[in-house]
Amino acid sequence: TFSSIRLRALDPFPFRVGLTRVRAMGLPKRLRHDGPFSMDLLHDPRGWSLSLLKNALVWEIPRQCITFFVKSRCAPPKGVAPTPKQKEFMDCASSYVVSAVHAVVTTGLGIRIMATLWNAPTYDKFYVNEFTTDFAVVDLIERTNWLFFGYMMDDLAHVIVQYPKLGKMDMVAHHLVFITAAVLAGGAQIYMFQFSWLIVGEASTPLLTVKWFMRQASSANSPALVRVAAALRLGNHTTCASAAAALELFVAKIFIVVFFLVRVLAYGGGLAHTARHMRRGDFREIPTTPTHVVFGIILAGAGLNAMWFRLMMMKALGLGKYRAKTE
Repeated sequence: TFSSIRLRALDPFPFRVGLTRVRAMGLPKRLRHDGPFSMDLLHDPRGWSLSLLKNALVWEIPRQCITFFVKSRCAPPKGVAPTPKQKEFMDCASSYVVSAVHAVVTTGLGIRIMATLWNAPTYDKFYVNEFTTDFAVVDLIERTNWLFFGYMMDDLAHVIVQYPKLGKMDMVAHHLVFITAAVLAGGAQIYMFQFSWLIVGEASTPLLTVKWFMRQASSANSPALVRVAAALRLGNHTTCASAAAALELFVAKIFIVVFFLVRVLAYGGGLAHTARHMRRGDFREIPTTPTHVVFGIILAGAGLNAMWFRLMMMKALGLGKYRAKTE
């Protein structure tokens, strides 16, 4: 064992050793890694609940601070009721800001995890096993999963309480399926490489925040939109409405490109890679229930992404129900 570990450490292509031993011995045995951020709901429900609370508060505390700041700056004078637009801005601004911050953080962590596991031994990408040596990346994955899970639970509560301001049933379904995936995959310590390209998909989210704030600025008839449009060389605009329309189109084009790259191309490639190894039987060491349930959730996520991308393209091209709006 010691010589094989040394060989893996010295070989510039350590995956070759892992694959050679796997061919000779069969699939590497799955092991449990009890690190500082491991999920263990069945054996430690109290610790699991406390970790969920802490990671939800990571996002909820800034959300409440932003809400307080926005209301202190934008609320109408005492005794004057806010307009529907003012109320929407005060109620929802913090959620969009936190959503963008979460997306930037998780995308960055996802890229780091993906880069670390890209050339890792094949089975290290799917589950913790007897040949796993890089437990630092396992700890990073589990820490990131807690942050992701905590945000999803916190945001789902706000989506439901403020329904449908922050999203409709497709958003509720999106949160529920990925909460389930985070619990099952995190608890079983599986689908580690898949987790990286799943959360990299959040890269498109900050553009939704930008788009929402532009619409709010347009409703407030903010002259800043004209200056921003001019700075981006989107034409000479004399009204906030025309500047807002140009900016929204500009952001929408970027959003479609980013969405296609991370939620269609990367997600689809990752799904194909996972399905290929599943057909080969490379997941046999993983418990059947979480394996199939999480894979089903990944498929459902692909379906949601496809539906959203189809709607975006139909709107951009003026097809279907959007045709009348462009004629």
